[in-house]
Amino acid sequence: MSYTRMNYIKYVSEEIADELEKHYTVNGPKNFPDALCLVFLRTGPTTATLTSVYPSKAAYDRATEQRKKAMKSHEGKIKSVKTEEGIASTFVVKQSPPKIDKMFDRTMFRSNSFK
Repeated sequence: MSYTRMNYIKYVSEEIADELEKHYTVNGPKNFPDALCLVFLRTGPTTATLTSVYPSKAAYDRATEQRKKAMKSHEGKIKSVKTEEGIASTFVVKQSPPKIDKMFDRTMFRSNSFK
């Protein structure tokens, strides 16, 4: 069964949130190669939810060490993190993810998002 982690993150500022969103978008797939799915959902100017799905608890545990390193490297940029984990009873993927070069254009969202 798939094993999932959900992180609810509050950043210290909107600029830091922008910086770390871009960082995760570019580096997440490289840093967490065993993940079946990585989702960065910007929920507000200084908040985000990050979800990762792994094929097994063992793969999840391996990724936990990388996550600890990443979190330590962003010390001082994150106000708080709440983490939940568990077995994903449903995991369905129906589309291919967009290419990274077309993925990170926040300007199209700025006018309506977070207000």
